[in-house]
Amino acid sequence: MKRCGLILLLLSGYVMVCHLQSDQLVRQLHLVDLQKSWNDAQQYCRDEYIDLAIVNSSALIQEAQKRAGSTEAWIGLSKSGWKWSRLGPVQSSWFNMWSPGQPGTDECVTISSDGSWSTRPCSATYYFVCYDAATNKHIQVKNSMTWSDAQSYCRQTYTDLSTITNTQDNSQVASMMPSYYQAWIGLYRKYWTWSNSSTASNLPWGPGQPDDSVNCATIVGSTGSFNSHNCSDQRPFLCSRDVKPSASRSVKVQLRAGSADLNDPTVQESILQQVTEKLVEQGVTEEVKLRWRTQPDGKVFHREEETAAYSEKEDCGGLV
Repeated sequence: MKRCGLILLLLSGYVMVCHLQSDQLVRQLHLVDLQKSWNDAQQYCRDEYIDLAIVNSSALIQEAQKRAGSTEAWIGLSKSGWKWSRLGPVQSSWFNMWSPGQPGTDECVTISSDGSWSTRPCSATYYFVCYDAATNKHIQVKNSMTWSDAQSYCRQTYTDLSTITNTQDNSQVASMMPSYYQAWIGLYRKYWTWSNSSTASNLPWGPGQPDDSVNCATIVGSTGSFNSHNCSDQRPFLCSRDVKPSASRSVKVQLRAGSADLNDPTVQESILQQVTEKLVEQGVTEEVKLRWRTQPDGKVFHREEETAAYSEKEDCGGLV
């Protein structure tokens, strides 16, 4: 028992040099050199990694450049289509009443007294029209709000902002509007968003970009700029994976010789267990992995006369 206590005492001075793993995740990017459409590339990344690469910082742009090299690769950036607040994405053939020259580049939609629709900045304030499912009626609210505030009001008070899918609904809503007034309806688009649905801003578009007629984006490896393309184009792509970073250190452990055979796997496992318990007692919270490093002759420990590294009657071994 005395010898075991001595082993613990000597080892405790060395236990902090080991394999540690942080709880903080680090995003890694991987170039997949297969020709796929944006949608197929996203599905591949979600099956094999996490998702198409979200490149939303200068550090990640530099990493994406490094991985892409001389290629132009899909990233997880796309332009969402039109959606109704209550019903979701519009169908391929859908009713709309755009004014001449519309839709513009803004993301939320108003209806005017003549029944025509226009895009407006979502941060602007207008009256709005709610839909009440209980009565199956559209209700005008003469209170100026932003689009998102109007949506919240309609959802809390009625059902949602109004959805207009036919001429009858459009005429009914338009008839509520005073002349020359406009009101929010439930049509909107998020514009450029990342594949995790987060808003994309301050994007490093290349010259003449983006093209509003196409909906998916690449990164140019040689410049780090983004280009917009048709989502059906066939291109290589960048996938992302979040991993825990780790660090390894190797240290020699000095133990005084005793009756135990230190090259016995059972004895070595017992020592590692004692070291692990010591780390827990000292409040180490990171994930710790310990293992012995095997020497070229297949052993872990050597006596002093074999290594000439420590004083007589000492054994030496390596922890990694």
